[in-house]
Parts: sequence; structure tokens; C-alpha cells
Amino acid sequence: MARALTTDSASVFALSYLGDALYETWCREQVLARFQTPAEVSRRVIGLVRCQTQSQLVQTLLPQLSEAELAVFRRGRNLRPASVPKHATVKEYRAATGFECLVGFWHLEAHRTRLTELLALPEAQEVLAPFLTPTSLSKAS
Repeated sequence: MARALTTDSASVFALSYLGDALYETWCREQVLARFQTPAEVSRRVIGLVRCQTQSQLVQTLLPQLSEAELAVFRRGRNLRPASVPKHATVKEYRAATGFECLVGFWHLEAHRTRLTELLALPEAQEVLAPFLTPTSLSKAS
């Protein structure tokens, strides 16, 4: 019989894997609420889930995190990746992994509104705006 996944039993891989899926779902919901064409939705979601955006986003959120959340972020950030995408730096990729760990942590700890609360902050909205604002990322740009 399988054991339930908890933050105590979850590896960094498990937290980041879960967090990646949950964050992408959040991004898809946000983009679909604003855009309807498949190409536009895809382009904007890809922009939101890239490690560069996640890295920039988590940097704005760090001052808002509790000690426990910072510990989870550091645990994910300090994981040495086996490989890094060509379009990213190691620092960006590691910060994005830390962010994904946080999202997974919030889900497992039943703090499911924490992501939405933090992403509603003005600092986070500034990072997200280029992907969620109708005039940005248009075909003309």
C-alpha cells in the first residue's frame, strides 16, 4: 500500500515535480481567463513557466516568506541539477527549482491559497504583467 506524500517524506524532486505541475496549472487558468486563441495561450503560458520568469518571481517573493518557506526554497535551490536548459543560467534554474519546491510544499501543507496570495502582491504582478496583459506579447511585438 502506498504511503501518502507529505512534506516530511517528499524529496526535493517530488516537491519540485509537484510544484511545477501546480504552477503550470495556475498559469494556464490565469491565461485562459484572459486569452482564447491557442497560439496566444501557449505563448503566454510558456513565458510564465520558463525558469527565468520563475527565478525573477521568487526573488520578489523572498521578503514575504516565512522561515519554514525559506528553508524549503533553499533546499530546492541548493539541489545541484543534472543538466540546465540551454536558454537558462544555473542560478536561474536553481532558483526556479526552489520556487517549484515552495509551490509543492504549500500544496502538501494544505496552504493552497498561499501561491495566489503571494502572486497577487504588486511586486509579483509586475513580473507577471507582461504575460497576462492583453497588449503585451502580441504578434506585432
